[in-house]
Amino acid sequence: MRDCCNLQCRGCSHRWLSKEESLAQKQGFVSQKLAQWSHVIEPIVSAEEEKRWGYRTSVTLSAEWSGSRWLFGTKSFDEVIPIHKCPVHHPLVNRVVDILSSKLPSFGEFPLAFLVITKAQCVLIVKKKPAEEPVRLSKVLIREVKDAGVEGFWIHFNPSSGRRLFEKGGWEQVFGSRLSKDSYELWYGATSFQQQVAELYHQSLDIAENFLKPDSLSCVVDLYCGTGTSLRRWRKRAVQNIGVETSGEALECAALNAPGATLLRGSCRLRIPQLSEFVLQQVFLSKKVLMYLNPPRTGIEPEVLEWIVKVAKPQRIAYLSCSPGTLSKNLSFLVQHKYIVKSVLPFDFFPQTHHVECLVLIENVQ
Repeated sequence: MRDCCNLQCRGCSHRWLSKEESLAQKQGFVSQKLAQWSHVIEPIVSAEEEKRWGYRTSVTLSAEWSGSRWLFGTKSFDEVIPIHKCPVHHPLVNRVVDILSSKLPSFGEFPLAFLVITKAQCVLIVKKKPAEEPVRLSKVLIREVKDAGVEGFWIHFNPSSGRRLFEKGGWEQVFGSRLSKDSYELWYGATSFQQQVAELYHQSLDIAENFLKPDSLSCVVDLYCGTGTSLRRWRKRAVQNIGVETSGEALECAALNAPGATLLRGSCRLRIPQLSEFVLQQVFLSKKVLMYLNPPRTGIEPEVLEWIVKVAKPQRIAYLSCSPGTLSKNLSFLVQHKYIVKSVLPFDFFPQTHHVECLVLIENVQ
């Protein structure tokens, strides 16, 4: 499968390594970054060999008009490196790229900047203001995209697209539904963040749930809750919970995926007053506080860390991190405030790349 790779693409730095070599490098990286907790680092968990290719169902690709067709891929020094038959991309992604590359209007009519695919949702981000008349794509293109498995197809007009992909306005629906369901019956939308290798992600949630042991005598604070995949688990246990997320679409999905959960929109640090009220109410009812964290690469905001150790004081924390570097800093802070790291479980959510995520199980020893 690696023979399909464009050698200029720098997206998969481990593609020429064997599975064993790649996992060994990732294990070593985690051990280096989290050396203080080396005694509790578990062996890395990865997918079976056949599931390490064709797994990427969510992608953001830069677009460039070549003069005769569209190129989609990664960008290096303002040049798009096309990856039209990428072996780590799901077949749906590669099929949609193939269709769009030859059947979209030219750059003069359609100044496309990015293609975003989130499982069965597809967005074309066009770098201009919305047109007075709807864009008319060919019937052949639309039929083929539908046949490929796309359920929601969108054009997003964003003249300032670049570092920030999406804005509130400028959306035009080509066809289909606004939300889709994945194989786990969870709702998501075109702009929703979705973990790669869903089986591994749900395995990490199994471990987190078994560690937290949420029950009727506890509550769960779920920070950076996304579309509510973890929230649904706590709701199934009839546990009072609260989730915080910045994305409106993600919270809309969370409300569908975890009916009855208390949801707050905004950054976690700005929702500390409401979080404090929730926690104090639950403590008044003699309930244990549990916490699930899944922050972005920047880690937990300093204000939120202070709130965790001084106000929330959760008995147990399950922390899924995509950056061992920021994870180390956050764990050091928690350890200074009477928390102990019980286990670090690395997960290979991005096979063929250098990226590694870690689920950390943390307990309050006060």
